Amino acid sequence: MIVLVCGATGSVGQQTIKVIKHLKHKIVGITFNNNLKKAISILKSNNIKYCYSPIYNKQSNVKSYDELIKKTKPDLVVNAVVGFAGLEVTMAAIKNKIDIALANKESLVVAGKYVTELAKKNHVHIYPVDSEHAAITQALKNKQNKLKTIYITASGGPFYNTKNLNNVIYKQAINHPNWKMGPKISIDSATLVNKCFEIIEAYWLFNTKNIIPIYHPQSIIHSMVEFKDNSIIAIMSNPNMQLPIQLALNKFKSNKSSLISPLNFNNLNLNFDLIDEKKYLPIKWAKEVLKNPNSSLPIVINAANEELIKLFSENKIKFKEITYFINLIINKIKIIKITSFEQIFVVDQLTRKIVQKLIK
Repeated sequence: MIVLVCGATGSVGQQTIKVIKHLKHKIVGITFNNNLKKAISILKSNNIKYCYSPIYNKQSNVKSYDELIKKTKPDLVVNAVVGFAGLEVTMAAIKNKIDIALANKESLVVAGKYVTELAKKNHVHIYPVDSEHAAITQALKNKQNKLKTIYITASGGPFYNTKNLNNVIYKQAINHPNWKMGPKISIDSATLVNKCFEIIEAYWLFNTKNIIPIYHPQSIIHSMVEFKDNSIIAIMSNPNMQLPIQLALNKFKSNKSSLISPLNFNNLNLNFDLIDEKKYLPIKWAKEVLKNPNSSLPIVINAANEELIKLFSENKIKFKEITYFINLIINKIKIIKITSFEQIFVVDQLTRKIVQKLIK
């Protein structure tokens, strides 16, 4: 298989390259943002001809994601770009009728209707890379018409049961207890904004609003699917992103060999609990989005979150103020129905300006 890896220098991107080597696929191109040193290392060690960076024009030998896809002609585009910027990659792949292994959940959070409709029109398959959605995809094989409820598990991050969050610093927030992830998604996990996004993503991927988040601190069960006969299928494995990456690269046909260690059932204790949405507002926001999936609310949440994480990393706001200010902005800004793709970008920019003005 010929693969294009977008966001190659990030955590998921680097793990994807390891899995591609394991599967003996070919990488025809990469994209990266600001980690030039790592990008050069990847290009040289993998003998990759094409690359694109929206920041480093001299290093790029194409001018856009679209041109990169047209030049490389991949069988699959891995979208591991972080944040709103990943939407451009997703749309470029779909317009070029290339299947996607999607790690960029923001594409579906902010533009789920447009992404899924265009993918269907162009006969493009979207293979989720998130461990939760990969698990749901496995559990739903040949049984989607019998679906009753999806249970998405949440590790809770490093502070789930911490009462005093006043002194949380950036270094602590990016240190996830179970997963090796990039800094942005690690903070999203700590605030539970990541679970908010995953609920929205699940709606667009699996066409159901019956989605319940479950606190599960061990991250052994990645998600569960309940069928109409009240039976439940749970997908279990040690927490390692290389498993869902491998599944997506294989288009969920099979994994003949694995890069992760098997589960040890000796003294394996698993805990579960319902999440209090009054305490964890991102769960409440997700449920509000499911009531009106085509509203501007998820765009506002995403844009505000990205800006506030940046401010937290610069020590300009406290960790607990991330969700506080998102909630404040949700109540401050007018939520509208999105009726065009262009509106997504207008709402995104407007929200970012409001965040900056509010913090000043």
